Amino acid sequence: MPVSETHSRAEEPPPVAPSVDKASSATGGLGWLWAGLGLSVVIIAGGAVAWLLLVRPAEKAAGGLRDTVVEALETITGEQFTVASNTITLQKAAIAEFNVIQRKAQTMIKMETTVFGSKATLILRGDFIVKAGYDLSKPLTVTVDDATGEVKADFPPATITSVELKNYEVFFSDNGLINKITPEHQELATRQMLAQARLDAEQSDLKVEAETQLQTRLKDLLGSEATKIMVRDTQLLP
Repeated sequence: MPVSETHSRAEEPPPVAPSVDKASSATGGLGWLWAGLGLSVVIIAGGAVAWLLLVRPAEKAAGGLRDTVVEALETITGEQFTVASNTITLQKAAIAEFNVIQRKAQTMIKMETTVFGSKATLILRGDFIVKAGYDLSKPLTVTVDDATGEVKADFPPATITSVELKNYEVFFSDNGLINKITPEHQELATRQMLAQARLDAEQSDLKVEAETQLQTRLKDLLGSEATKIMVRDTQLLP
C-alpha cells in the first residue's frame, strides 16, 4: 500500500508589532515638555523686557512730572496739593489767598463840605501797599497728560488781594466860617481815600503783572520736564 507522504508546513509566526522603546517615549515626552516650558519662559521674559523698556519708563516719567508739578505749585503758593490719577488739586488752604506781587502806591483825596455857603476843604495824601495774587477759595486744579507730558493749570483770574494803608498826612485843610474840619470829617476822608486806592489798583496793570509772574515761575520750574504748559488760555511751552 503506497504510503502517502504528508508534507507538513511549519506554521508561520504571527506578525510582530513594532516594539516601543519606553525609554525613548519618555524622552520624547520630556522634550516636548521642556520645549513648552522654554517657550513660556521666552514669552514671559519678552513681556518683562517690554514692561521694563516701555511701560515702566513711561510710568516713571509721568510720576516724575506729576511730582515736579506738585513741588512747583507748593513752592509758588506755600500750600499743600494732592494727586488723584493725573489731576492735582489744592488741599484746604491755611490762608484764603496767596500774593504774587506787591507794589507801593500813593493816593490823594479831596473832600469839601458846605454849610450855609461856608465851605471847608480837606485833602489827604496816603501811602499804600497794594498786593495782587490769587483767591485760594476758588477752584484751582492742574492736570498732567502722562502720554504727552502736557501740563494744564486752571488757575482763577488774578485779583487785588489787599490794599493796605501804611500812613497818611493832611496835605491841605481849610475851615469854613461856620463849619469846621472835625475828626469825623477826617475819618470819612480816610475811608474815601482807601476806596479810591482800591479803585486805582483795580484799574492798574497789577493783576496782569501777577499773572505774568505766575506764568514765568511755572515755566521756570517745569520747563525742563514738561513738553507743553497751558495756564488757562495762555500757552507757555513750547
